[in-house]
Amino acid sequence: MARHICIPAYRSLAGLSNNTSAIDYSVIFNGIRNIGTGIDRMANPNLQWEKTKQVDFGLELGLFSNRLNFELDLYRRKVNNMLLDAPLPYSSGYTSIFSNVGSMENKGVEFAVNSTNIKAGDFTWSTTFNISVNKNRVLALSGGSDIYSGNGVIRVGEPVGSFFGRVNQGTWGSNEVDEAKKYNMLPGDIKYKDLNNDGTINDNDRTIIGKGIPDGFGTFLNTFQYKGFTLTVDLQYMYGNDVLDRSIHSAEDRQGIANSYKTVLNAWTETNQNTPIAQIRPINAYYTTNNDSHKVTDGSFIRGRNLLLAYTFPSTVTSRLKLDRLRVYGSIQNFFVVTKYKGFDPEVSNSSAPFDQGLTLYDYPKPRVFMVGLNIGL
Repeated sequence: MARHICIPAYRSLAGLSNNTSAIDYSVIFNGIRNIGTGIDRMANPNLQWEKTKQVDFGLELGLFSNRLNFELDLYRRKVNNMLLDAPLPYSSGYTSIFSNVGSMENKGVEFAVNSTNIKAGDFTWSTTFNISVNKNRVLALSGGSDIYSGNGVIRVGEPVGSFFGRVNQGTWGSNEVDEAKKYNMLPGDIKYKDLNNDGTINDNDRTIIGKGIPDGFGTFLNTFQYKGFTLTVDLQYMYGNDVLDRSIHSAEDRQGIANSYKTVLNAWTETNQNTPIAQIRPINAYYTTNNDSHKVTDGSFIRGRNLLLAYTFPSTVTSRLKLDRLRVYGSIQNFFVVTKYKGFDPEVSNSSAPFDQGLTLYDYPKPRVFMVGLNIGL
């Protein structure tokens, strides 16, 4: 099937702005600052509709009087004329232009199982398990060149928004003085891999160092009921995704300027050289602050999303109280997280760039929420 996607209004036209903070739009007359109006967005008369084609195959199966149910969905979704604020050279006078940049594909499978495991007397145990496995791939780009968006890259054959940066190999050791000097580095500096072996470390040595899009995700929900009591245990999981922690840029790379992570206690010294943390130096010293593989962590996790215990009073009680329903409950949301990620939360994306999934810069932690409540039906 084909589907047309709406684009923001008037994006094919140039836009005007009279932003009072823009110095370029200001001029002084008779000692008074006057605000003017200027073009702040390039026109694109060739802009086209984004188009989506999708094929689905679904199957539902119920067994044992529907005590065991299966749901399966296979899909392939292709997006042509993909829309993006594509970056422009600064020499153009603009930072980006809204344009059709190419095509991408999503294909995968969604699978779910619903089962009543035990149903005996006043006790019931039921389970819901689901998993979604998705593979995202860029099929083509206008002009064929990589597009750099936010802290990622859009490259043919790779998932959109893959993290792009340098390969961190730790720090230069005191026995590598001569080799480090070739790259204008000193012992204690960050050691990057010279991917093209040209004797220089620059942007040509960047490569894909991770991806924020997961390979799969889902939930595992169990509900236990005994007479009026209900216990619900809701677990969530995700795997195959990475987190790019840009907070390390200032909290670890620039020691001495501001508060730092405790990892700076493991900084390079003459007696501690097997470390990825640069040597602590005066605040005016040079520090490398590039996106690199040291800032990327496996973001896979298992989360206790919700733990709920409730009691529903029997009709013998509610009738005496002239109520239709009376239920009391307590719950804990986000009651545990198991992950290799050492930040606040692996399920994070606080960048404004459209494909910067899995990027964090001083994100706020997801709270653990305790709730008690009373449901009354009249």
